[in-house]
Amino acid sequence: MATITMTLFLRTKMHKETVIDGQIFLGALFFSLIMLMFNGTTELTMTIVKLPTFFKQRDHLFYPSWAYAIPSWIVRAPVTLVDASIWIFLTYYVVGFDPNIWR
Repeated sequence: MATITMTLFLRTKMHKETVIDGQIFLGALFFSLIMLMFNGTTELTMTIVKLPTFFKQRDHLFYPSWAYAIPSWIVRAPVTLVDASIWIFLTYYVVGFDPNIWR
């Protein structure tokens, strides 16, 4: 998807003079936001698979809900940050959000 984004919004220098330039800029931002937001839906299946175990432990008063939720959150947070970093690293300069690659 990053390759498609880089070819669709190919502008190493984003112009900022007209309304059309602003629409292209907001379109690229919106597409990036939607991609990063829906990348987490793959983890939703894993969460749904774990629900029977969660409810069984809750019903039998084994563990509180936070003891079951925090470890999976700790594992998922770095993966999400790496995913977002890779997306930004690949698309930021090519889309034209910043004309200076070293900045």
